[in-house]
Amino acid sequence: MEIYLPPDQEARLVALAANAGRSPGEIVREAVTLWEERHAQAHPSPAKHTPAEAAARILELRKNNLLPEGETIERLISYGRA
Repeated sequence: MEIYLPPDQEARLVALAANAGRSPGEIVREAVTLWEERHAQAHPSPAKHTPAEAAARILELRKNNLLPEGETIERLISYGRA
């Protein structure tokens, strides 16, 4: 895979790598790993549930026809697929 950066960012990457005594590829791999960790903390995966548990939760929510505060349809769909 080739990644194209604007010239100023490429220069920054090369300088960072040189200062750290590492290759630009190593710096990019570390940056991607750090981003994945930060993203996982900010957007935790929904808990795993059996299809029966998901169906029961959806039926319970349908009784009131309202979603609890902070709940989204997308999250419910993910909950059902988990």
